[in-house]
Amino acid sequence: MVKLKYVERPKLSLIEKLFFLDFIKGLKVTFKNLIKRTVTTKYPYEKLTPPKRFRGTHAHRVKDGNEPPSFSVLEKFMDINTGESRCVACYMCQQACPVPSLFRIEAIQLPNGKKKVVRFDMNLLNCLYCGLCVDACPVDCLIMTDIYETAKYQREKCVIHMDDMSERGKDFDRRRLKEPDRIWIDDQERIKLWGQIKWS
Repeated sequence: MVKLKYVERPKLSLIEKLFFLDFIKGLKVTFKNLIKRTVTTKYPYEKLTPPKRFRGTHAHRVKDGNEPPSFSVLEKFMDINTGESRCVACYMCQQACPVPSLFRIEAIQLPNGKKKVVRFDMNLLNCLYCGLCVDACPVDCLIMTDIYETAKYQREKCVIHMDDMSERGKDFDRRRLKEPDRIWIDDQERIKLWGQIKWS
């Protein structure tokens, strides 16, 4: 048997009824934010630069001398020239992805016994932008950039290819490689947009 407890709503006094005090209490947050400066941007004329760790359009890092130690181990089995995508066709990104069918990766065996990646396509219409593929990449090739304007009029333009990804990766590293890997560039930028949190 379930016991129900009835709680009566407190009666309003005459002053509360006349001056709508409950209504004014409810609008306290609204009044507080009424005098604050807005943080709305006039998009597309004003654009915020997302944090470095933003999960935007994917890109490939290229072989440029800044490779992690794991790349030197795998490089002897690959035919990758300087300035080309450092993808080693390990398929780890595809295995880590919740929707593995969005990848089309192809590599060929060369006469000298080395492997060369000839195709790396991603269908961003199926992408969740979760970043699992980036975490799985053993040579830090696949990254997510700060590019968020990805709307297209044709579906086939939502498929990105290896050459485009390499150019996007070069551009991203040129602009933001030296930045600290944190959510906001500095505390002033964060405070300007989100305010200061006062811990008790």
